[in-house]
Amino acid sequence: RFASQREAPGAPVLAGVHEACSSVLHHRAMAPSFAHSKEPSGGRGTGNNGLPTELPPMELPLTQRRTRAFQPFRDACVWYETLKTTFGDRFLMFLVVTFFGLKGLSSTLMQTAMLPMFKALHADGDTFQLATMIAQIPWAMKGWMGVLSDCFPIYGYHKKGYLVISSVFGLAGIAGLMFSRELGFGVWVASFLFCLVNVEFATFDLLAEGKYTELMRENGGASEAVSFVWSAINVGVLISSIITLFLVDSSGYRPLLQLSAPMVLLALGLALRGDLPEARMRKGGVQWIKLMSEPRLFALAACMAVGALIVAASAVLLGSEGQLVVVLTVSVGLIILAYRALPRTLARSNLYMFLVSVAYLDLSGPLGYYYTANARCVPDGPGFSYGYYLAVTNVVGAIGGCIGSVLFQGMQSWSFRQAFWLTTVVQTFASVFDLVIIKRWNIAIGISDQAMFLFGDAACQQIAAMLVTMPSAVLNSLLCPRGAEATVYAILAGFQNFGASVASVLGVWLTRYLDVHSGIAGDAGDCDYKDLGTAVVLGHCVLPMLCVPFTFWLVPDVRMNDENAFELVSPAPSFRSPASSGSLSPFGGSEADDEPFFEDAPYVALADGSPVVMTGFRGVSS
Repeated sequence: RFASQREAPGAPVLAGVHEACSSVLHHRAMAPSFAHSKEPSGGRGTGNNGLPTELPPMELPLTQRRTRAFQPFRDACVWYETLKTTFGDRFLMFLVVTFFGLKGLSSTLMQTAMLPMFKALHADGDTFQLATMIAQIPWAMKGWMGVLSDCFPIYGYHKKGYLVISSVFGLAGIAGLMFSRELGFGVWVASFLFCLVNVEFATFDLLAEGKYTELMRENGGASEAVSFVWSAINVGVLISSIITLFLVDSSGYRPLLQLSAPMVLLALGLALRGDLPEARMRKGGVQWIKLMSEPRLFALAACMAVGALIVAASAVLLGSEGQLVVVLTVSVGLIILAYRALPRTLARSNLYMFLVSVAYLDLSGPLGYYYTANARCVPDGPGFSYGYYLAVTNVVGAIGGCIGSVLFQGMQSWSFRQAFWLTTVVQTFASVFDLVIIKRWNIAIGISDQAMFLFGDAACQQIAAMLVTMPSAVLNSLLCPRGAEATVYAILAGFQNFGASVASVLGVWLTRYLDVHSGIAGDAGDCDYKDLGTAVVLGHCVLPMLCVPFTFWLVPDVRMNDENAFELVSPAPSFRSPASSGSLSPFGGSEADDEPFFEDAPYVALADGSPVVMTGFRGVSS
């Protein structure tokens, strides 16, 4: 498709990789197989009938050693060739920039810059937490972003225009942040600029994920693609952590912002060149057929976006009580809409995952300020440097996340209910390390704050986070209706991100109620952490454990590896749209047909352990 277009940035690198892999694979093809080789009849190593006999003792082990020495390179080359066949060079480079450059490297650099920057802007811990929540709002709006790209193409392209616009937002946000000190920007303006940058990260993540999922269905290579994406993200996080370690304490937060800009510029260039595969539509304009085929689904995505913006506005304009009323009202309204728009089993599972996100209250502001407070604010406290708290713990956290993913592989035969209640218990246990440090019990038994935090909180929290995330992803993948996977996935991800926003507001309300003060002046009178331990017990232990009974009510009682537990008897797309030029509808036939597609298809699922049949996309019948 792109053979006639100009060479993409980074193509020389991929060409070199391809040449090296071709050489290794050629060596593999040409290497002699001593187990099956034959020499001429009567020669050494053959019997009278010409069949091979045992080789001299030293030759076979030497050849095996040479073969095994090449094996890791061969495996890597087979992996790369699979990715190249599935995606092509240009889109593969686009994925590298998106997941390594933006979501791994730049996003982590921006996040680590927030704590020192907001401290420099004289924000206390609660204000910093609310500002962080506002900055992350675009991740709660992914469902609406998906609807916009699906139904409102720009100049005939569903994705290209939104990628370019979001890149402009990202560049504007980074530029404003780099000159915020000279321009005199305050806390809320800075949080809005971070929000602009996250618009780009969330948009690229959503649209790239949708496209590589589509190509995986067409060309295969699912396991290789998923491994590639997560590997790219983790490598980006690791490199950004090393950069932070060497720069943040000596040079401040500005270099972190500056080093985020090159990847944002490169992403803009790739978006302008059209490196994300997409053909221009024959029929432009608003896709009314798709928009009206599932009005409740799209209304839910729109309401989630509006609700997220209302919560962000309440954080700036209202006090703690007003914020509490707003988030509870918006949450109840979205839950009701979700029950009307989604299949019942999916709506119940989505409610459970939303409740889990909300119940684990966000205390990152007070905890971050406590761990990095000076001796005047917290006498005999941890006193972590930014480099240690933001960088070293990120590395250990990445290792902990890998351990969590490995542990999850051994849970495949478990039921979803077992997995969810166990992960809640693990997450609660991981929070005990914060309590131990706050109460200084670790010092009493001779364990330093650095060791307790590094091998306790940093590692265990990431293990718990991975154990919470992966069952949710598996359950969503099994429950999503066919034909609406991308939109429903975006809505579910947005719901959980919105739950995190609600948890942030609730966490601020709790710490203010307990009179926990995270001062920034460094004076003892500005800091009061005596009830921070109580906040940790309530927000990280008691409330999450209250969600365990909901596991047996809202989560289906089926095994995670039982792919037949949720079976769509006949594939029934929820909506369709006119085709882009030169492509056929995945539903059979040309997408150019303007007639809406309505079909009742039984959706077999298990709710509360008993089978139910869902007709169509919303209707439910016993």
